[in-house]
Amino acid sequence: MEEKKERPSLPFGKEIKIGNYKVLKFTKSLSKSQLKGLRADANVPTGLKKQLTRAGIPYIKVEAISGIFALTFCFNTQVFRWLDYCIPAALEAQENGETLSQNSVADILHVFGMWMTDVCTTGDQKYYEDKANALKALIERQKAFAGAAETAEEKAEDDKTLEEVKANEEAKDKLREMAKELEEGGEHEGE
Repeated sequence: MEEKKERPSLPFGKEIKIGNYKVLKFTKSLSKSQLKGLRADANVPTGLKKQLTRAGIPYIKVEAISGIFALTFCFNTQVFRWLDYCIPAALEAQENGETLSQNSVADILHVFGMWMTDVCTTGDQKYYEDKANALKALIERQKAFAGAAETAEEKAEDDKTLEEVKANEEAKDKLREMAKELEEGGEHEGE
């Protein structure tokens, strides 16, 4: 049996240089006051409170080498997962002389540049309206893509299941109707 290759991810604590940016995956622990607040909020018994520790939460920071720009993403975001996977895969492909159709080092640098430009630009009302419309269009495309990802076989199976559910509901309704007629002392028409 072929061994499955482990998905690449960014190493913790190792700063990676990509163009004019550096990327760092790190953990950030809760402060004593944050932990104390969580302990109080969680109604943890006094005996167990001392056993709770400050957990490390993973983050990825993208920063311009000059230090004039930085964004940090927590582990529970889509961008964190994209960065955590795409950067190592892109760097590995570049090192091996492979060409990627998407998520290449050049693509990643383009995204970083767009983030920096977007964060550092103070636009007018029209700029923000256009930006909101572009975001809305992106969300619509993603919804359409998610719907189109369903194969014809999956759709046929879903349709069949829906028909079965509909037939079951119709049969249940008919049985309820028959039971109601019998309770009222009448006979069912089909007898």
